[in-house]
Amino acid sequence: MNCSWFQETFGECPEGADDETVRRYAPRLEEMDTYSWGSAALAWLYRCMCRVANRHVVKLVGPLQLLQSWIFWRFPRFRPAGYETFSWPLASRWSGYNPSGSEKGPRVQMWRLRIDRLQDREFIWMLYSSPDVLQVVHPEALEPRHMVLWWSVTSLIYFTVIEWHQIDRILPQFGGVQPRPNPALNIDFLMSKDGRGGDR
Repeated sequence: MNCSWFQETFGECPEGADDETVRRYAPRLEEMDTYSWGSAALAWLYRCMCRVANRHVVKLVGPLQLLQSWIFWRFPRFRPAGYETFSWPLASRWSGYNPSGSEKGPRVQMWRLRIDRLQDREFIWMLYSSPDVLQVVHPEALEPRHMVLWWSVTSLIYFTVIEWHQIDRILPQFGGVQPRPNPALNIDFLMSKDGRGGDR
């Protein structure tokens, strides 16, 4: 990750800064490679997908390459042709894919029909059990000490974005048997937080 913007923006705290400004300058930039950027990107993607669920929102923003990669890995039938080779990170497989913007209406209708006709056997639950994928995944990522993180039911935090990671609702993805899920955790009270204190 290129940290030059962080260094230029937060490299030196101004003299006489108030507590809020000092808090913004507090992270140690030399430790940025130890931050959980994957969790931050996932939290931001979850928030963007929540926003687009509003019928008045017409554009999806956020780290869409992650969403696109998840779709293409899990639904082989939806994969574009010509992207057979891949490496780590897995999302880079389709980094050059850019669908045409022409005939958007008919294309959307076609995709909706394809989604409606999906069968359960056309979804790959356990991506990391595929021999092709195991060849490129760093072995350390599959060690039990890291895999326990995948099973964590926890909050993902990216600055003011807080999203709940409810892995207990998708256990087949990790080789588990899915019981009836508990009701989703309501974290609406966290959605109103913006880091400015007070009742916000």
